[in-house]
Amino acid sequence: MQKLDTKLRSELKIQNTVSTADLKQKVDIARFNEYKHLSSNLDLYRCGYVKDDTMIGRVTIFRTGKMISVGTKSPKQADVELKKAVNILKNYKLAKNTRITSQTRNIVSRFDLKKSLPIEMLARTLPKSIYEPDQFPGLIYRIQGSCVALLFASGKGIIVGATSIEEINSAFFDVQSQI
Repeated sequence: MQKLDTKLRSELKIQNTVSTADLKQKVDIARFNEYKHLSSNLDLYRCGYVKDDTMIGRVTIFRTGKMISVGTKSPKQADVELKKAVNILKNYKLAKNTRITSQTRNIVSRFDLKKSLPIEMLARTLPKSIYEPDQFPGLIYRIQGSCVALLFASGKGIIVGATSIEEINSAFFDVQSQI
């Protein structure tokens, strides 16, 4: 189980966390529209959604019991919302009592370096970077592991691909040390 309580650096703000879990049982998503806080549109998508008034994000549920939480601001919050979705399904007798283990798949965070960046110069000097202004206005900088930083001339940036707070903090440190 991963650590969920590491402190995020103050310069970073999490925009979105994507986490998954498995109910290890089939779910009748065709009945979702009969209940409060559940919805589905099976003509468009082969899944259902759980979102109550207290949830920041929402949880997508597939017939197989696979679950995806999106829209939360931390791995801990995603874990709470996945467990809340399980309880809602249990209350409507759409799922049996089960214990889930969430796994963080992607954390998207943003930052502002509060200074302009010489993007073209960085593109020539940063290893593993791509800058194609006709395609995308920012520099794409591949950091360690699966992390990627999107850097803009304004000094603002986004880190994607992290699976833990530690990884985001480390990626941000890498960005700062290279600029």
